[in-house]
Amino acid sequence: VCRRKIDIKAEIESYLEKTFYDLSTVSLNDCNNYTEMRSIANERFGLNLADPFLPDGSLDQGLDFIDMLRNLESFVSSYNYNMIEQNFVQRKAERGAKSLRTLSVKSVASSLKQHGLGVVSLTIDVCSKLLSRQIALLLDFLADDSIKSLLSKELRWIGNQRKEGSNVYPFSRAIEFTQEMKRVLEQSQSLENGLDWCRSVITEMGNTLTMARMVRTARRKVLSDEMPFLSPIDVSGVRGKDQGTGKSVMGEKVLPITAVEVEEHISAVLNKPDPDIVQRFTGVLKEALLEHEDSFMSGFHCMLPALCLCWMDASLQGKEMMHKKNIARGGYYTDDGFAVGLAFILSAADQRKMYDRLNWFKSIQSKYASDEEDLIERMTAEEKKKDAKIAAAKQSSWFSSSAVDAVEDSDELKNLKMMEKRIEGNRREMAMLFFSMNEATAFLRSL
Repeated sequence: VCRRKIDIKAEIESYLEKTFYDLSTVSLNDCNNYTEMRSIANERFGLNLADPFLPDGSLDQGLDFIDMLRNLESFVSSYNYNMIEQNFVQRKAERGAKSLRTLSVKSVASSLKQHGLGVVSLTIDVCSKLLSRQIALLLDFLADDSIKSLLSKELRWIGNQRKEGSNVYPFSRAIEFTQEMKRVLEQSQSLENGLDWCRSVITEMGNTLTMARMVRTARRKVLSDEMPFLSPIDVSGVRGKDQGTGKSVMGEKVLPITAVEVEEHISAVLNKPDPDIVQRFTGVLKEALLEHEDSFMSGFHCMLPALCLCWMDASLQGKEMMHKKNIARGGYYTDDGFAVGLAFILSAADQRKMYDRLNWFKSIQSKYASDEEDLIERMTAEEKKKDAKIAAAKQSSWFSSSAVDAVEDSDELKNLKMMEKRIEGNRREMAMLFFSMNEATAFLRSL
């Protein structure tokens, strides 16, 4: 052009290098995106773009995974798991902080890209050791004579009810069992901890399991992100495989490997449940049961209704604390680690069928349904009394609107409305717990 030679490739490379550098200096959080763009430009268009050598940054990383792994026991006790969003949320903010810290699959994947995939096996080992200590604490709790006596009594009561033809564990019995266990724990000098402590241990076990699952999911995300950068292979000439050697054949030349075999190998790697986390963690529980033969693990499912009620009270209290300015205790809005811990114990200890025979969820539904019907009848009677007062006020006053405003709800009606909100909140919390347990059982099978 005008007796000048212009290298289009060099001009494009210069323009992209300058653009990527300028945009990276403005926002270091996008360095990862520009690095991927340079790789794509080199792979697909043959453009050799220079690295700006700027410090990379990412908003997805957040909490460093390696720092968390060094103190995993403190992490699982100070963070709550959210099964819907699949992330961990800090239970209580640090002093001076204005926001809660989170740990998601994206942040774990960013740490794996930085530190390498070798951290995955290390994480599984750390989670396995921590889970072993947590299981030992739970078995020591169940090995106490007062707890064993109480669970044995409950097992006999359930057996007698089944002989009489009753297959539903009543809600009233769960309340009595909870009160009796609290009374026994208060009188026992060897047990300083109660149901709340047992619930927190099960929650920490669930958080440990979900941490292992999150790391495995992040590993697959890292591998899937690297798939687009694999070199394309032409498979148009592939005709078949040699029957004798099993190697792919193209005309007369035998190839050691083809794109079809590469694709099959990659699919097998992505679909392989690596490693078998559930089997390994189940082995940890069975080894702990062999070491603690005096524990009464066979009656754990009898204590589950009381633990569910304890979790419901703690969850409602945590959500109420979120709306208060001066928070004395930690407020939180999610705690799905308890459901994961329960699902794991029931599955690993082969007590899922025994728990299903209690029909605990059916009992909860019928209890709240009957309470709601009784509450509606009482509220209807109070509403009729209020309507009668309004009619009487309209007859004795010339101004009907002011007469209606003058009639307020009675104390009984206010209490009934508060009871309605409480019943609805309890029903919602218990439904979320049972749904989370079913979901946890499903993903434990898929691990």
